[in-house]
Amino acid sequence: MSKMKSLIIMLVFALFIAGCGTKKVEDTKTPVAPQVGIIDMNKAVKGHPKYNQLMTLGQQADTMAAQLEAQQIAVARQASVQAIPDVSQNQLTELNKASEQEFSAKMSAKQDELSPQISAKADAVRRTLSDEMSAYTAQLDKEYQPQLFNLQLKLKTVQLTKEETAVLQTELEKIQTLRSDALAAKHAALAAKMDELMAPEKAAVDQELAAYAKQINDEISNKATTLQSEMIARGNEQHMPVTQMDQATGQMQEQLAMKKQEIQALQESIIANITDKTATVAIAGGFETVLTNVAVNVSAVDITTQVITECNK
Repeated sequence: MSKMKSLIIMLVFALFIAGCGTKKVEDTKTPVAPQVGIIDMNKAVKGHPKYNQLMTLGQQADTMAAQLEAQQIAVARQASVQAIPDVSQNQLTELNKASEQEFSAKMSAKQDELSPQISAKADAVRRTLSDEMSAYTAQLDKEYQPQLFNLQLKLKTVQLTKEETAVLQTELEKIQTLRSDALAAKHAALAAKMDELMAPEKAAVDQELAAYAKQINDEISNKATTLQSEMIARGNEQHMPVTQMDQATGQMQEQLAMKKQEIQALQESIIANITDKTATVAIAGGFETVLTNVAVNVSAVDITTQVITECNK
């Protein structure tokens, strides 16, 4: 469902760990370059233990919306006549259950049909951006590696005073930070470029899914109305005034609103949990920066699997 696809939240955050890289001035060992981690939020959300619950809630909300639309149509038709026999609550429950299952199955099949289309486009764009990132990294290495090598060599081989060591150490860390910041900025730029290049394809897929969802909703509504008419024709003599149907519609609207609130609360809970576990993994792994939704990756470490493992503990 398009709504559920768009719920995968695009989040960019950085975790700066206090105290990382602090060393005694006299330590002449080669410092470790600042670690940059990345996390695939789509994969992390899908790997979260509550993801299936989120998907189920989304399907329920879509089904309730379809049923509400069918109910509103029924109310409009009911108002055109003086009295229309109603069916039993059990019959309505079974009818709604069948409609929900039909809607979910057809939308799932449609998503499976469209998924290869957008995946192929994403792979092509990602390969292009990966080449661009590789070229940029090579350019940075050409600019910074000689400086880093020279400073590291001096720290290892030259007899230096504490003051001289501190100066060289500071310069080395400064160059490493410049390189790390440049890579992070390039990652962010390429991620934005990825989104821009994929936007038309995603929009086309979302539009097709929305049109298909409306078609399915219309079919379910017509089928439900037909089945209700058949039930009435078999002799159900009870009547439901239009005012009562209006009340039922109002209750259904309230239930749908509550379902959406439940979905939003669960989304926020999942994202908060992933954020918390990302911080745990970053601190344990010594990562100074964690990026999300990176289009390509050359030097950063993917910690998605570790975060998913933490969430599932």
